[in-house]
Amino acid sequence: MFKKKLTEVAIDTFTEYLQERFEKLKQFDLDQDGQKDVDQIIEILGRCSVKAKATLDSTNFSNIAAGLEQVINGASLIKNSLDRETLSELGEELSIASKKLTVLGKLSIQYMKEKGQEPESP
Repeated sequence: MFKKKLTEVAIDTFTEYLQERFEKLKQFDLDQDGQKDVDQIIEILGRCSVKAKATLDSTNFSNIAAGLEQVINGASLIKNSLDRETLSELGEELSIASKKLTVLGKLSIQYMKEKGQEPESP
């Protein structure tokens, strides 16, 4: 019971703190244009809301659905066009190549640090 009451008091105190801070925020006019920042934010959000509603009203969702269907069909066509075995082999080769290039790159950097010059050609 004591823990519950302590939690309630903490929540009430925090809520009061936030309310005080928000009241102070309402007074800001950081861009010094004579209009409170919070009022500007509310106005901007209102305009965005109106534009978002207009966008939704003018959106042709059946065309979007048809377009998505075409994308899915196209992705399926691409998937079926690839030879998975050769694609897997390519992946393995790229992995080997990447590891080898990393080793060679590190060796080149080490050589340059130690010798301070490019390696001589054979």
